[in-house]
Amino acid sequence: MKINKKVLGNLERVYATNIMNIDNEYNYLIATEGKGSCLRFDENYNKSIVWDNPGGTMNIIPVPNKEKEFIATQNFFPTFDAKESRIVHAVLQYDKTWKITPIMKIPYLHRFDIIDVNGEIYFIGSTLCEGKEFKDDWTKPGKVYIGKLNDNITEPFDIKPILEGITKNHGFCNGIWNGKRTILVSGSEGVFAIYVPENGDGEWKTEQLLSHEVSDIATCDIDNDGVMELATIEAFHGDKGIIYKKVDGKLKPIYSYSYEFGHVIWGGKILNEPAFIIGGRKGKMELMCFKMDKTGNINSTLIDNTGGPSNISVVNMDDKDVILAANRQVGEIAVYELTK
Repeated sequence: MKINKKVLGNLERVYATNIMNIDNEYNYLIATEGKGSCLRFDENYNKSIVWDNPGGTMNIIPVPNKEKEFIATQNFFPTFDAKESRIVHAVLQYDKTWKITPIMKIPYLHRFDIIDVNGEIYFIGSTLCEGKEFKDDWTKPGKVYIGKLNDNITEPFDIKPILEGITKNHGFCNGIWNGKRTILVSGSEGVFAIYVPENGDGEWKTEQLLSHEVSDIATCDIDNDGVMELATIEAFHGDKGIIYKKVDGKLKPIYSYSYEFGHVIWGGKILNEPAFIIGGRKGKMELMCFKMDKTGNINSTLIDNTGGPSNISVVNMDDKDVILAANRQVGEIAVYELTK
């Protein structure tokens, strides 16, 4: 695998990423978790500004079936200063500026997604906690909420908890588990699968997959046997990236790799082969790609060890794959173009 790194710019405390289609081109969106901006880079990596302030962005989520719209968090500042965190709607206008409309405040909203459930648009989001008196106060565990967006998606909407009691409610993954559309979440109590119903007003069933502390999660069928594997970072902002396989109905670890302040985790396909990408923010700051060979061994490829990424997004193109990385430790916005 050939890796071509391009530095697009610098942004202090760069954190949130997404790649979305705008006017039939891939656009790269990236924002700071500190006070500051959200930026857009077009397919040729030309920069424009989405907003200058306030910052505190944890997530940038495209609206399903809407090419030029996304919903994002603001006012979730380091470290866990998030009493005033909110979600906002952004739409690209004809004059190429973005109209930003606050929707509603959701304190301590750390991760969320916007999904199409049988033609209706739903929010599902995790609060890191329900309140804090000081940085290391974890006495009010987080929850997972759902809510149906209004036809006018800039209007506030009702949310209700579907899963409660998750301390350090940090990990979040939209994927497939047990052959079903699933949202996975993780915290001190373990990993939980939330199965998306066929209709939003149906039952959002939950299942506990692991019962020890997990910071972040991703899924991928790394061995191509038709059953998803689970990758984790353990413990909270932890020092291990672990890949689990279901054996006799139970998840068993089959591979681990050491990190410092593990934070990036992603599962999907890289150059048309199943892969996990896991990265650490501190220490060696390694961003690694893991694939399984024909003999069943998991092999690693170093993508970078100079950035200390907080989050990544990946897009598969015809002639290459591209990783957008928020290299938070050095305040760097980077893309990695991957070719065979």
